[in-house]
Amino acid sequence: CITYYFLETHHQSAKMRRLLCLLSLMTAASIGASFHMPRTEPALSDIARTTMIRSKRTPLRMTQPSEDNEMPSTLSFNNKRIIPIAALTTISATTIAAFTGHLPGPLIDATAPPFFANLPFGVLFAGSYEAYPQTLIYRDLGATVISIVAASLFVKACTYPVTVGKLQPRDSRKIIHTFSAPLFMLVWPLFSNAYGARVFASIIPLMNALRLYLAGTGGIGDNNNDRSTADGSENELAQAISRSGNAEEALGGPFVYVMVLLFFTFFCFTDSPVGVISIATMAAGDGLADLIGRRFGSNNKWPFNKDKSVAGSTAFVLGALVASFGLISWLTGFGVMDPLDLNTLDLFVRLLVISVVCAAVELIPAGDDNYSVPLSAAILSSYLLT
Repeated sequence: CITYYFLETHHQSAKMRRLLCLLSLMTAASIGASFHMPRTEPALSDIARTTMIRSKRTPLRMTQPSEDNEMPSTLSFNNKRIIPIAALTTISATTIAAFTGHLPGPLIDATAPPFFANLPFGVLFAGSYEAYPQTLIYRDLGATVISIVAASLFVKACTYPVTVGKLQPRDSRKIIHTFSAPLFMLVWPLFSNAYGARVFASIIPLMNALRLYLAGTGGIGDNNNDRSTADGSENELAQAISRSGNAEEALGGPFVYVMVLLFFTFFCFTDSPVGVISIATMAAGDGLADLIGRRFGSNNKWPFNKDKSVAGSTAFVLGALVASFGLISWLTGFGVMDPLDLNTLDLFVRLLVISVVCAAVELIPAGDDNYSVPLSAAILSSYLLT
C-alpha cells in the first residue's frame, strides 16, 4: 500500500504501479515465509501434563517431559532464505528507486570543478542527467539477475570439487580470487549507460559479501551459539575458501576482496580505467602469484621475504598486465568505456609499470594484499592513465 501511494504521487502509470507493487508484495511474502511458529504444547494442569510412551519392552508408563524437550514458542528465522530474501529486497528497492526518479539516467553534462574532474568518481559532485528510461531499467534489472545467477554457478563450480575431495581448499580459494572479479567485469557491457546502472551492478558484490559473512559467522540460526545451523551452501563456501578449514577465515581476505570490488564497482564502474585496473591487479595478479608461486617457487624465494618467490612475482606481473589490458580493451570495444588517449604500445608500457610496482608492493610482509595492492594500483593508474 505504501509503495502504491508512493508511486502514485510520482505519477507512474497504472501498469508500472502494479508491477512494482508486485515486487514489493513478493518481497514481503518471502520475508514472512522465512519465519515459522513452532507448535507449542497445549496448556494442561500439573497432573494431566504428562506424555504417554509405549515401548515394546516396557509396559505403558507416564513420564514428565523435560524442559529441554519443550518446543519454543517464539518466532525463529529460517537462515536458508537469507540470501534470496536479501537479493529480492535489494533488487526491488533499487528498481523502485529507478522508476521513481531517485536514480539518475544517462549523463548529459559531466562538467565538474577542476579538482573533482580528475577523480574517477568526480561526476558525483557535478553534472546533469536524463531521466532513467524504462527500457534501460529493464536492461539493468535483467543484467543484475543474469550476473547473480552466473556468480552463484561459478562459486558452486569452484566449491563443489572441494567437498568431494577433488580440489584443495587453498586452490579453490585462489581460483575464486583470480577469476571471479574479472568474470564479473566481463558482463558489465550488459548494463546500460545510465549512471544508476552501477547501483544495480553493486548488488552482485553486496550479495557475495553477505554470503561470506554468513559463511564466516556460521549463519543466524535458532541458537546463536550453534554454528551448525548455518546453511549447507554457506558451510561449503567457508570450507572451500579457507586455508585451514576454519570458517572464520571467510571474514578475512575474501571479505576484504569483495568489499574492494563493491567499492570500485559503485564509485568507478565504467567511468574510468582506474577501477578496472585496481580490481584486475588485485584479482588476477595476486591470485596467480599464489597459484604459480606454490608450484614453481620453492627454489627461487626472495631473500628478504621467504614467503614470496620470483616465479610468483613474475606470474603477478603477467596476470595483472594481461587482465588489465584485456578488460580495458573489452570494455572500450563494446563502447561502455571511453577510449584512452593512448596508443596500444603506450598503454601496454604504462600498465606494465603499474603491474611491476604493485608486484613489489605485494612483496612487503605487512598488511593485507587485498587492499594494499588495489590501493597502489588506483593511485598509479590515476596518475598514469587519467
